[in-house]
Amino acid sequence: MTLLSVTDLCVTLDTPDGPAPILQDVSFELAAGQSLGIVGESGCGKSMTALALMGLLPAQARVAGEIEFEGENLLALPEAQLCNIRGRRLAMVFQEPMTALNPVKTIGFQVAEGLRWHLGLSRGAAEARAVKLLARVGLPQPRFSPDLYPHQLSGGQRQRVVIAMALACEPALLIADEPTTALDVTSQAAILDLLAEVTEAAGLALLLITHDLAVVWQNTARMLVMYAGRVVERGATPAVFERMAHPYTRGLFAASPGALEAALPAGRRLATIPGQVPDPRHRPAGCVFAGRCPRVQDDCLPAQPAERALDAAHGVACLHPCLEEEGVP
Repeated sequence: MTLLSVTDLCVTLDTPDGPAPILQDVSFELAAGQSLGIVGESGCGKSMTALALMGLLPAQARVAGEIEFEGENLLALPEAQLCNIRGRRLAMVFQEPMTALNPVKTIGFQVAEGLRWHLGLSRGAAEARAVKLLARVGLPQPRFSPDLYPHQLSGGQRQRVVIAMALACEPALLIADEPTTALDVTSQAAILDLLAEVTEAAGLALLLITHDLAVVWQNTARMLVMYAGRVVERGATPAVFERMAHPYTRGLFAASPGALEAALPAGRRLATIPGQVPDPRHRPAGCVFAGRCPRVQDDCLPAQPAERALDAAHGVACLHPCLEEEGVP
């Protein structure tokens, strides 16, 4: 059953220098209990997609398209009704836990707050449930008191508190926006294992946003590759990794130490993608990746390439994808 359906989502920011199209015609679906990864460099629109889903876009943002969640178009809902969904059926783990938590409130209060707001629990019942939630994410009493403040915890422990807050009201969809960015390697692995465990146990749908292809490979069944506000490749995660049809996807893989550490000879430098993501106010009319692409040809420049299906589980928006060796025209 389709839980989330995003159709032709466009987000434009009004800036002093004119409109900046951040997202352009982004479409995807996510079924109940399914996991979907969104990968790409910083500035490609991953986090803006998450903020659009949560209804947390900046005030100067203009939105078009449709976001249907559990049968309702979130973009058409008044803020009061959206507040009843946000945190209850739709929850998010932000990439920087220190800014996601209130520094002057205890962790127990912050986990219990959503329970009192959305479920109407009494203060005592909400606090008791908060203690259980903290234990569920690896912060049990007496070592971790609910009376602790965020600054008394490590980065990984704070991220566990944010996960407990997100899980408190048993949402249908959990959005994790680069949840391991500010953590050390050991904490990153622990947080990813925790997310996999709790989403599987509760049957939640997971939308995992990251710049790390290895994280997507290990934690999601389907994936999107985004570049400059557009989806350039999509499909079942094994199918995308097997072909990596878009030159950008191949560039990300070659530049990913997590994906290559087993095969990279000692002393060899990681590959890089030349150039940078274009400014949204000055994006080229044709293929947005053309200026950085090793396979660019003259027909890439006039217009943005439409997405084409390679098979039922894999699509790519490229006129000259990396498929010759597989006999795909």
